[in-house]
Amino acid sequence: MKKDKIKKEKAPKVKKEKKVKEKKVQSPEEKVAFEAAVKGFTSSGVFKALVVLFVCSLVFTMFSSSILRLTAIPGALKSRAAAISANINAQNNNNNGNNGNNNIQNVIQQIIQPDTTSISIDVQGTTVAPTTQAPTTTKTPDTTTTTATPETTTSSEESSTTTTTTKPTTTEPLTDSPAMIKEKKAVLNTYKKVVNTANSIKPGFTKVQYRTMEKDDSAKLVLGSVEKNYPGYFISQGDAEAAPIVSAKFSDMSLFLIENGDYACLLSDKNASEAIRRVEKTAQSDGSTKITIVLRNEENPAVTPADQKKPESFTSSMFPVVDKEDIKEKLVARQGMLTTITDVNLLYHDCTLEINYMPKTGKVLSVTQTVQYDCVVTYDLTVPLLGLAIMPGQTATGTVTDTAVYTDFVY
Repeated sequence: MKKDKIKKEKAPKVKKEKKVKEKKVQSPEEKVAFEAAVKGFTSSGVFKALVVLFVCSLVFTMFSSSILRLTAIPGALKSRAAAISANINAQNNNNNGNNGNNNIQNVIQQIIQPDTTSISIDVQGTTVAPTTQAPTTTKTPDTTTTTATPETTTSSEESSTTTTTTKPTTTEPLTDSPAMIKEKKAVLNTYKKVVNTANSIKPGFTKVQYRTMEKDDSAKLVLGSVEKNYPGYFISQGDAEAAPIVSAKFSDMSLFLIENGDYACLLSDKNASEAIRRVEKTAQSDGSTKITIVLRNEENPAVTPADQKKPESFTSSMFPVVDKEDIKEKLVARQGMLTTITDVNLLYHDCTLEINYMPKTGKVLSVTQTVQYDCVVTYDLTVPLLGLAIMPGQTATGTVTDTAVYTDFVY
């Protein structure tokens, strides 16, 4: 019994000796020494330097990742645009001859929806109240297309001036024979005599003027609803005929053909061959005579001021014209987020005058004045917000037709 009791008492003692050994490994002295060593290391310069290096490395890694994500955006957009354009070009090739301008519009529409927001901007110098007055065309002259010293007009009714101008030029070659040059001069002088006389005696008349624009596919996007943006300039034929402009006898003749206080035509017969493409003079069954004059093409013709007696361009000597820079300024003011307009070019073509008059009296019976010009807009297709040009140097064309019909002359 005693032996068994002794064994039971010894067993616990052995376990206590093991616990004492474990506590001995983590004795207070050793723990204090370890903590002191750790504290000394963390307070040392080496530890601080390692911490600074780690933090800098972490910040640099995060910043580099952000930069890579930002710089990848333009490349992705360009790749998308190129892929869409290639796909559309392939489809167009299969259709044999579809218009290349459709590619541009499809690419644009697949990247982003066009900006259809419009604002009302009046075209200063060309607007008109339909029932009161016709538009004016007085603007700052543009001499970018002129090259030489001008020739003064030779009509006896025109007075001399000391204003120095440059000679306007056309975009077509001169191929007239001597007989054709003589005929053009004769017809032009007859026309000038008739209209300039009317301008001086100031008959009453009724005027119907309307302007329309035809746009190619790119212009439909770039120019948008330009007619709504310039309601004083673009007037439908129906609206114009419903509200004709009536000029009473002895009224201001600025409503007649060109805005000039003294003359309705400023073109010199010396420039007839260079300025005029075709003339025609025919007798009518009612005893009247009909004259038709068609001018040659002219690029960006300069505007002739209303008080000037020498024309700044061939077209403005017989027709109302608009200024290139004025058009560019207004289009740039309303360009969308998708496009950046870089230039505007105006090509006047097929400008035609048809006049019926009585040869015995010189009285005008009717005049139809038709002005046409192509407004070619050069633009860059851009990425919204970033302002990156992904398709630079694109063009859009809108053809404007300005028709004025003069009837019911009262002498």
